[in-house]
Amino acid sequence: MGAKALFVDALYFSRLLVESMGLVTQAIVKRRKAKAAFKKTLVHQGVPPEIAKEIAKEYPNPVNDFFNLVKNSTIG
Repeated sequence: MGAKALFVDALYFSRLLVESMGLVTQAIVKRRKAKAAFKKTLVHQGVPPEIAKEIAKEYPNPVNDFFNLVKNSTIG
């Protein structure tokens, strides 16, 4: 592989890395907002706030699931 090809690959890799970090950050923020809306909806439906908080703790976290999937696929 030539120096130019290596440079281009490094450039595309760094771009992909930056974009993926932006997507992860965006997913975290959107999940946080969705979880808060879920909890608020539960409270509006008559669920006591303490119970709604406990239920909202179980709101799925796809970012952690994704990182666990990547970690398990590279190790195993």
